[in-house]
Amino acid sequence: MPEAPLSTSNPVISTRVFLPWLAASCLLLNLFVAGLAGYSLYRSHRQYESRAVIRTQNLSQSLNLTIAGIMDKASLTVFAVKKEAERQIKNGGIDGPALRSYLRAHDERISEIQDLRIANARGEIVFSERTALETPVDISDRDYFVSAGQNPWIGLIVTKPLVSRITNRWVVNIVRRMDNPDGSFAGIACAAVSLDYFVRLCASFDLGAHGLIALRDADLAVMVRYPEQAGGKSSTGSTVVPPELRGLVRGGHTSGTYRTRGSLDPGERIFSFRKIANYPFYVTTGLAVDDYLAPWRTEAALMSALVALFAAGSLVTARLLYRNRRREERGKAELLRHRERLEEMVRDRTSQLEARNAQLGEEIVLRKRIEADLQRSASVMDRMPDAVSWIAPDGRILYVNDAACRLSGYERRELLALRAWDVSSHATAESWLAHWEELRREGHLHFEAAAQTRDGRRVPVDVSANYLEIDGQGYDCAILRDISERRAGEAERQALMVQLSQSQKIESIGRLAGGIAHDFNNLLTPILGYAELLKNRLPADSRDFERVDRIMQAADKARALTQQLLSFSRKQFLEMRPVDLNNVIASFYEILRRTIRENIAIRLRLSEIVYTVRADRNQLEQILMNLAINAQDAIFDQGAITIETAPVTLDDEYVRQHEGLAPGRYLMLGVSDTGAGMDRETIAHIFEPFFTTKDVGKGSGLGLATVYGLVKQHGGHIVVFSERGEGTTFKIFFPLDEGAVPVETASAAEISEVNVAGSTILLVEDNDMVRNLVRDLLDSCNCRLIVAAGPRQALTLSAGREVDLLLTDVVMPDMNGPELQEKMQKTHPGLATLYMSGYTDTTILHNGARDRGINFIQKPFTTRELLKKIDSILNGTPEPSSGAPAGMGEMR
Repeated sequence: MPEAPLSTSNPVISTRVFLPWLAASCLLLNLFVAGLAGYSLYRSHRQYESRAVIRTQNLSQSLNLTIAGIMDKASLTVFAVKKEAERQIKNGGIDGPALRSYLRAHDERISEIQDLRIANARGEIVFSERTALETPVDISDRDYFVSAGQNPWIGLIVTKPLVSRITNRWVVNIVRRMDNPDGSFAGIACAAVSLDYFVRLCASFDLGAHGLIALRDADLAVMVRYPEQAGGKSSTGSTVVPPELRGLVRGGHTSGTYRTRGSLDPGERIFSFRKIANYPFYVTTGLAVDDYLAPWRTEAALMSALVALFAAGSLVTARLLYRNRRREERGKAELLRHRERLEEMVRDRTSQLEARNAQLGEEIVLRKRIEADLQRSASVMDRMPDAVSWIAPDGRILYVNDAACRLSGYERRELLALRAWDVSSHATAESWLAHWEELRREGHLHFEAAAQTRDGRRVPVDVSANYLEIDGQGYDCAILRDISERRAGEAERQALMVQLSQSQKIESIGRLAGGIAHDFNNLLTPILGYAELLKNRLPADSRDFERVDRIMQAADKARALTQQLLSFSRKQFLEMRPVDLNNVIASFYEILRRTIRENIAIRLRLSEIVYTVRADRNQLEQILMNLAINAQDAIFDQGAITIETAPVTLDDEYVRQHEGLAPGRYLMLGVSDTGAGMDRETIAHIFEPFFTTKDVGKGSGLGLATVYGLVKQHGGHIVVFSERGEGTTFKIFFPLDEGAVPVETASAAEISEVNVAGSTILLVEDNDMVRNLVRDLLDSCNCRLIVAAGPRQALTLSAGREVDLLLTDVVMPDMNGPELQEKMQKTHPGLATLYMSGYTDTTILHNGARDRGINFIQKPFTTRELLKKIDSILNGTPEPSSGAPAGMGEMR
């Protein structure tokens, strides 16, 4: 039966009605969703505000109870200590050990108290539980002590924050007056509560990223603020008070909540405050608005995004519905026109497909079998860590695994469009043909090559090429392994071996130099000593006096030379102390300026912040002088020498590549010049003794060797950077002495007179020449002398005799100096000891005594040097020195 024709009027009418209805529905739906989201966000905002208020109130209440408990315990403890002290005073006087034991017992029970102290009526703290007081600390000028002394009826005193004169830290003191039995003022009992404890207490509360806790005194001045404001500046004592807090406190409120911007930073917060019961303190806790509203803002942003997304989605949906409605109506007419034609085409194609289906069935079965085999093979090769590629005889890349893509940086489809020589840094189309013929002939090739990556890098690879023949077709199956790490490891090992060899060579030369200097010092000692004795007996205007003086000048030059050798071998005596390197450089600048040629500029680039290193100031000046002179000699005409300092941090990687260093913070001393520079061969030998590039007679070859030894003796490290024509830079790294305060050099008073008459000195020296010289020197001083050629003879001769001073060599057969001193102390308690040696053996002295308190004199020495040293030990006379007092240096 024929179908009725489609109506054309109904679709037009339905489309015009559908559009307004669709637009109204979409608008109403979006308005409803937006209103619902806004109401939800409003409710959520109020909940976050309410929770923040409750949380700050809970925090302030918790801190109020905690701090009140701490102050109550401290108050009760001070009261108990006061009663115990008054009881002992009433019974005849304070029993020191018993009172200390009583203080210790209370302090162990109450960890919140930093220290318990007793001060007498003069304001001197005479008892302190945690701090050993060598001398009483005077607090008579403190307000709380004055108040306690003037008011007999005063009760508990709670001080404002102050810096303790014992611990040098901020504390709050809990004080009670002590009375004598007659009612007069006997002193005070005091408990110190550290503000650091309150800071740790505040740190235990969760305040969010920008929350704030403050403890204020009765005047609302800040006692503790956590966290501290940016920059690390302490807020203690700040009188900046939010007007809201001041208004609530003036109104008589002891607790409350307010919202304000911070008094010390611009952040807006909600604060709750409480007055601590019975104590003049207020605690305020604040949560940053940005912190507690951050989840709400995220929620609002997400909600807005969802509303916008919903609106966009609804608009898109409405448009699609409208378009679909129109298409549906147009499609109905189109479908009617094409239905008959399609039915005819379907009948024709059905017969063709039926014939084709049979053929496709067979092909699908075969293809699935092949794809399954390929998938298994590809899965295995893709999991291999090495790159795999299959290459045709003409160089086309037929297959690559994932590792090959990672190695080359290409995607798989890009690699399959390339030829083998496109990804090799050395291959060409011609060389590929030769490689293919060799591979087909040998069957397997193994070699190293460089792969070319997409970004132009050359990656060293280990190549294993295999010839495979499948169905009569030959292939190159190549396996490539990235050997970059192996190559880098080999290069690093080579560099470390070179550094180790150089370090061992310099260390061996140093030991040889130290041994030579030691023997040479023993020879110089009698030369200098006898020359000085002879000089003192000759008229000052005689020819012989001048000749002996020249002998002493030559011996002094030889002594300076041995000191340079000892510096290189790191066996001289250093006076180590905290030093400001910038101050040393600035103080030494004028000497350098007078020493260096005027046509050479000296530029200082020193760090702005003061950093402290532990060093011998004189030896630092020696390092600067040697490097500056070395730089001057490298500049042929005009030029510049730059001296700079800067803090550096050496990490594990740098330390691993430079032997003898530890990771950490160092102060870098750099000395650069614009001179001729050096080649690598010269750099390899510059720290060796007597190596010089100067003409004969113009250099000793010990300048840089001395610098090297001094740097190593200070626990530092030195490196040099130089090229021909580009100048030279020396960089020295000294370990930072964190927290130490630099000690400036103080000049000692000159000794007007040396007097050792009447003293008994035990001389122990195994070297005959040195022993005879010292005996001759001391015989002229009217002192009693016991002379021994070795430690065992010294013990025998000194038995039962009074000895004031043991003067002994350090290194001797059978027994060294410190071991002899230890045995002598058993029979002569409190015996003073002076060590003398050609060089300082650190290990022996450290086994015998601590660094500090060692009395030491370096060979060779003059008559006056020895007598001044002995006089300073026996009579307490200070020595003239540019460094620390005698015996207070460090052995290195």
